[in-house]
Amino acid sequence: MTVTFSPPIPVSSPLAAGKPCEHTQTSYDVLICGGGLAGLTLARQLKLELPSLSVAVIDRLTRPLPEAAHKVGEATTEIAGHYFARVLRLEDYLAKRQLPKLGLRFFLGNAHGPFEDRSEIGPRLFSPSPAYLVDRGRLENDLRQIILDMGVRVLEGTIIDDVVLAKGPQAHTVLCHGGEGCPRALSGRWLIDALGRGRFLQSKLDLAQPNAHSASAAWWRINARIDVSDMGANASREWRHRIIEDRYLSTNHLMGRGYWVWFIALSSGATSIGIVTDETIHPFHSYAKSYAQSLEWLRAHEPAAWKLIKCHVPLDFRRLKNFSYHARQLFSHNRWSCIGEAGIFLDPLYSPGSDFIAIENTITVEMIRRETDGGLTENAVAEFNRLVLDFLAPLGLALFKDTYRVFGHPHIYYAKHAWDQAIISAIFAQMFIQGIIRQPSSDVFDLLHQYKELNERVQRLFIDWSETAPARAPFLAHTDLGRSRFHQLLHLELAARRTQEQFLQASRLNLQYLEEVAQILFWQAVTECLPEYLPRDEADPPWINAWKISLSPDCWKADGLHTASTAPRRLRATRGGTFAGVFSPMTWRERLQVELPYRLRHFARGKPSNVFVGAVHRRFVENRPAMWLRKLFVQDNSSN
Repeated sequence: MTVTFSPPIPVSSPLAAGKPCEHTQTSYDVLICGGGLAGLTLARQLKLELPSLSVAVIDRLTRPLPEAAHKVGEATTEIAGHYFARVLRLEDYLAKRQLPKLGLRFFLGNAHGPFEDRSEIGPRLFSPSPAYLVDRGRLENDLRQIILDMGVRVLEGTIIDDVVLAKGPQAHTVLCHGGEGCPRALSGRWLIDALGRGRFLQSKLDLAQPNAHSASAAWWRINARIDVSDMGANASREWRHRIIEDRYLSTNHLMGRGYWVWFIALSSGATSIGIVTDETIHPFHSYAKSYAQSLEWLRAHEPAAWKLIKCHVPLDFRRLKNFSYHARQLFSHNRWSCIGEAGIFLDPLYSPGSDFIAIENTITVEMIRRETDGGLTENAVAEFNRLVLDFLAPLGLALFKDTYRVFGHPHIYYAKHAWDQAIISAIFAQMFIQGIIRQPSSDVFDLLHQYKELNERVQRLFIDWSETAPARAPFLAHTDLGRSRFHQLLHLELAARRTQEQFLQASRLNLQYLEEVAQILFWQAVTECLPEYLPRDEADPPWINAWKISLSPDCWKADGLHTASTAPRRLRATRGGTFAGVFSPMTWRERLQVELPYRLRHFARGKPSNVFVGAVHRRFVENRPAMWLRKLFVQDNSSN
């Protein structure tokens, strides 16, 4: 396949003169190359927001697509859940045809002992912000019919041979042939690359870029219900029932140093299973040559999982070495975009792939809207590229790059998980849900810079901390972000709708709270790795510059660790509210202030709490600014 820049081939040319196989229309407002999740959801979003546009989707596959398809991206977070349910208006469809997601669940610690003895991180109840477990084959089959009914032309069984990117006002041209081999020339004012990790536009325009995250994966599907709870064969009744809902409906992760293994339920009845590793710790060749080799790797590293699946025959087997990559450009003023895996891909942990589809699709729709109205500028497109490539993608990549070694430390990983989810909810999710990505301002970029710098420092702290401190479990056998009032607040706020100024106000307050969390993490890491540097008053350590934390004492003075630009604040409430029972046993105060409310919320399987919280949430939070909500959960700007 080639890509050239030249005027489009005229319809009278020999190549374009062939009789169309199915339709006579050859010119569209938007041509979407690729009929996977990214392309199909963009087509629906375009028809919902800009219904007068003509849209065509070109894809080599024909229906019916197999359910339990071997694609990555089977779970959504709150961002993608909001995008699918609210932006694409698929809430009823998702409830009927897909599965609800019981959050993220992690099992850490000794993989060779009883499974039920491992530390468990995960919710007991469903979040008020819905997320889903998605059978990609089923979803993409259904989406094709949905967009056909909306007036989108879907060219199935069509292979793209060449792309001609026009300069100036002319339309772009896609040269392709169908299943019968007849040539076809299609023109589109906008051209969208949604063809996946082949990245044909980026490769041909030399825009593809590595990102130094060396991770690989192998995965497969088993046509049966594979339930992680069955790994605890000898578990007590308390262990089996401490999660109120069904563990099977979580995105389940088995964690060890340098790797994680996923178990994801699919609505077709199959179960998706995968191994993901840091290439420098567990090389691709050690587990991914075949399914038999992957099974043997599980036998050595996750024997409980091996016992559970060893007698099952997989439906498929896929593998990818060094799956992560970046780009130098995603959006062009010359009316093209790269979306989904045709643009960037970070890592499957936390399922950010669908999040970036939501972000890139929404930006693409915004650009098409502006161009249709005559208001799309080169500067605006540059700002969209900057937003994703210089801030959102690096902020997300820092969650994964070199951090797989932390997975062997349950108590450090809980701290990392709490931090990561706070970053995702406080800035990623809020930017998307509040519509900030459609028109980012200089204030937004300044705020993103602060989040990005602080996040990179904290992620480096986790890595260095795990290299020195001994691995141990949290003091609580089961930890749940639902105990953290800050995380409760972040989840409840996802339903609020705010102006950009209100978004900035809440995001700055969230950053202040994260600054406090970073200080707590620093002093805990110093306690475990550098006890000789602890202050005399360990209960009330000095206020530091959270943007300069490290475990390199020789650099502290030069970096300005002890020269903070923000006012000192007490950390006791933040520590207890976020890490009660993790770094030390719960105090009587934490049992009253943290554990008792947590237990009361789950009284009678959480039904009374769900009814009350749901009613208040719908009446006073949903689609409102709800700036008052913070006062119920956290104390902002408390000082000595």
